[in-house]
Amino acid sequence: MLHLVDSAASPAVSQTDEETHRLAHVRRYEILDTPPEVAFDRITAMAADLFDAPIAIISFLDRDRLWFKSHHGLDETEVRWGQGTALSTMQTMIRSEFGPGFFASAPLTTHGGHDLGTLCVIDHEPRQADEQQLRHLATLAALVVDRLELRLTARRAAARAEILASEIDHRAMNSLQLIASLLHLQSRAVQAPETSQQLTIAANRVLAVARVHRNFSADETAERVPILAYLRRLCGELADSLAIEIHVEGSESSVPTKQILAIGLVVNELTTNAKKHGAEPIKVTFKQGTPGHYELCVLDEGKGLPEGFTLDEEREGAGLGIKVVKALVAQLEGHLLATANPAGRGACFTVIFPYETVEADAIARLQG
Repeated sequence: MLHLVDSAASPAVSQTDEETHRLAHVRRYEILDTPPEVAFDRITAMAADLFDAPIAIISFLDRDRLWFKSHHGLDETEVRWGQGTALSTMQTMIRSEFGPGFFASAPLTTHGGHDLGTLCVIDHEPRQADEQQLRHLATLAALVVDRLELRLTARRAAARAEILASEIDHRAMNSLQLIASLLHLQSRAVQAPETSQQLTIAANRVLAVARVHRNFSADETAERVPILAYLRRLCGELADSLAIEIHVEGSESSVPTKQILAIGLVVNELTTNAKKHGAEPIKVTFKQGTPGHYELCVLDEGKGLPEGFTLDEEREGAGLGIKVVKALVAQLEGHLLATANPAGRGACFTVIFPYETVEADAIARLQG
């Protein structure tokens, strides 16, 4: 890091409204102290090649430093000084730092006329630059500003999309809860007990979809979601809703977002079923099972599976819940097993489904 502390060479500039406004524009682009980016490094490489010079820098003027976003041919990342200074004075200071050689620069000026920094080319040997080279340098500086504007536009678009998605989620949640409330009201209005029960079950399933979506919506913009963190949020809400004790255990894995809703609905159905037919506490586990597959289990400590129990949907007394779970498991391209709880008393429902090849390869390399 270069330090320029000569107060005579760097006269202080009072923080006028104009300078404060300029600094606000620099910060508006959120470029300071960001990692290197290929697009900016290509521009400095082109600038250096244009002048056949060893050094080219894209720099931004902060309150007490000149920070280098890209520094082709130079290890330094910034120049600091004791007090604030004007951009024109900074160019003189940078030039003096590298001796009496060659220095050419073009300001990074926004469409609103605010100077953010410079694109400069430096050589230790003196030389002359022609008008065409200087025009090309100004064009490259304009490309830097265009890149900044594109970044700003993309960031604003992402923020608007996030707000819109949040609003859509909120409205969808309200609609689901309204439908569930109407179904509950209808269940109390009908006379036939069986019809009333089915309406109540339907209302609870609508609420389950709302619950699963609510716990998923915070992560839906990501390509993959940490599954244990998601299951703990979901099961915490389920435990409060069903007034039961639910433990979540296993190894954290990054699961594709497209699988999360199906996984959440499977857990909701199997946990609700365990509450109805089993006994507390209920345990939900998630881990990497057989090679290339995840293993999701819901276990209870109740009486266990009835004699002759199968997952055949055609068997007498087969409930809608198992049909729903099997349909969701099919979406995951997996299969469902029902066994005794290996820890002792109770039942265990296991869903085994494949994970993506890219993750399977990564895990295999780690294990190897």
